[in-house]
Amino acid sequence: MDEATAQTDPVIVKLHCIKKEYAEKTLLWYKKKRKFPGVCFRLVGIVIIILSLSIPYLSAAGDELLSIGVPIASLIIAVFTALNSFFAWQTMWEKRVRGQHALEGLIAVWETKMVDAEHFADSKERYRKAIDATQELVNATRELMETGTNLFFANLKFPDAARLPKSDIEDKPA
Repeated sequence: MDEATAQTDPVIVKLHCIKKEYAEKTLLWYKKKRKFPGVCFRLVGIVIIILSLSIPYLSAAGDELLSIGVPIASLIIAVFTALNSFFAWQTMWEKRVRGQHALEGLIAVWETKMVDAEHFADSKERYRKAIDATQELVNATRELMETGTNLFFANLKFPDAARLPKSDIEDKPA
């Protein structure tokens, strides 16, 4: 089957639409959503490092900076560390990059199987190979998304109240 026939064959056209609507749409989501956690992870990490390194200098700078700068820097470090821990930006970024690469590979395999299917003279065999390839792509894409969703919720952590420090107010007798 030549390329012109493949582009007008209603079964093959429909299979290309399924790939586009399911796998390519998912790939586009991974491409768009992978940037934000990467930026957050890097930005928060840089701020934490800079502020952590500045605390000794703020302490040595004098009473005014010691009483204002150190607590503010410490608070920002604590907040950013907690946000990074809660949202797990590094893990999210890594999963999305891996998901994107896996999906790009799945689509490439699907395309090679479609090329292979074109070489069958018997239309039933050609359709069977093309349909099987598309079903494999859809199932693998669904599995990839499902695994990513399950891992996201499995790793989502809420701060444990028992591990938080008690405030000074709670320690003082009434």
